[in-house]
Amino acid sequence: LKLQFLYFIGSVMSRMLALLGMAAAVQCTNMTLSGYVCPTCPSTPNPTALLKTLPKVYNVVNIAFVGWNASGGIVNQFDAPDKSFKLTAQTVKQLQSEGRTVMISIGGGAGGIISGTEPAGFAENMANGLLAYCSAYGFDGVDFDIEHRSGDLMKCATVINNVLKTLKQKKPSIKISFAPQMVNLDPEVNTISSGFNELAPVIGPSLSLIDWVQPQMYNSWSSVETIAYAQRYTAELLKGYTVSNVVVPPMPPQKLVLGYPASAKGAGSGYLPPCEVAAMVRSMHPPILGLMTWDIGWDQMDGWKFANCVTQN
Repeated sequence: LKLQFLYFIGSVMSRMLALLGMAAAVQCTNMTLSGYVCPTCPSTPNPTALLKTLPKVYNVVNIAFVGWNASGGIVNQFDAPDKSFKLTAQTVKQLQSEGRTVMISIGGGAGGIISGTEPAGFAENMANGLLAYCSAYGFDGVDFDIEHRSGDLMKCATVINNVLKTLKQKKPSIKISFAPQMVNLDPEVNTISSGFNELAPVIGPSLSLIDWVQPQMYNSWSSVETIAYAQRYTAELLKGYTVSNVVVPPMPPQKLVLGYPASAKGAGSGYLPPCEVAAMVRSMHPPILGLMTWDIGWDQMDGWKFANCVTQN
C-alpha cells in the first residue's frame, strides 16, 4: 500500500508539473511584442510591402509618428509620398484582422517639444486631434513617445496628464501606452531634472490610465545597457518609488514592456543580442508583458532576428 501511495503521489506531481509546463508554454506564446513602423525613416524603404509581411509575433504595431502644432493640433508625419505610401483605414483594419493591436504614436526622437507654458486649450486640442485620428483610421489607441520638454517639468507633466485624462474621459475604451526613455523613468535617480525622471510626474499620477509602459532601454550609457541592469530596473519599477514628492506606484508586471533596438542600426547605443533579451524576459518572475523594439524595419533588414528570437525562446 505504501508503494501504491507513493506511486500515486508521484503520478499527481508529474501531472501538475506537466500542467505548469503547459501554462508556461502558453505564457511564452502570448508574450507581447510591440514594434514601431516608421514609414518616413531609413529603416523602411517600402512601407507598403513591410506592413503586408509582418511576422505574426508582432502583436502590437505602433505607426510612427504624428506631431503637433503650436495650438496642440495633430499633424500627420507618417505618410511618405516619396515612397508612394499613404496609410489607410483599410490597412489598419487588415492588421487588426491578423490579431494585432494598432496604435498611433505621437512624438519620436525628432518630434516636437512640450512646454510648461502651452496656451489654454492645448491639451484639449491635442486629445481631440488624437481621437479624430483614431476615428478616421481605426487605431486602437495612442502611444506617447514624447521625448522633449522645456521649462517647468511639473507644468509640462500637467499638460500631458490632461491629454491622457481627456482621452480616457471621452473614449474610455481607448488604449494608451507610454514609451519613456529609461532615464526619464529611473528609480535609481533621486531627482526630477532635465534628462532625469522627466516623465515620473506623468506616469506616476496617470499609471491607472496607461495600459502599458515600454521604457527605451537604449541611447543612455553603457553601464545601464546590460541584461543585469534591466533585471534590476524591472525589479525596482515593480516595487515603485518616490522622487521629489512624486509617487510612482508599483508597476503592475502586465503593464511593463522593455524596449530594445531591433538591430545595431536601431540606436546609437544599447543594442543587445535579441535572443539574450528574449530569454531574459522569459525568465522574469513575475512575468512582465513583453518586449518592444525600434523598429520593425530594422528587424526586417536584419533577417527578422528579433522576431525570431521572441518566437523561438
